[in-house]
Amino acid sequence: MCKHILNAQVAIRAPCCKKWFDCAECHQELEDHPLSKCIEMIFACKKCKKVFRKDVTDYDESDEYCPHCDNHYVIKAVTQESKEIQKFENLVKEVKQ
Repeated sequence: MCKHILNAQVAIRAPCCKKWFDCAECHQELEDHPLSKCIEMIFACKKCKKVFRKDVTDYDESDEYCPHCDNHYVIKAVTQESKEIQKFENLVKEVKQ
């Protein structure tokens, strides 16, 4: 489970070491080499557990969904920081009422 992106919908296979990570920050923390960039990304959907490939040079809105189960995996990331900001904003709203 990723501690950086709390709602990660896919795992990404790093092209440099062929290992699976939930985000680039996880790779950076766990490996001793930089994350390589490539044209073809390999994903594993966390909903249906199936693997699929995407060509980043030909990527459009329809590519934001798992081709196997239609899970929308390109979504706004929820991070620990964003959760804390949301808690603070909710507290401010309560105080104003």
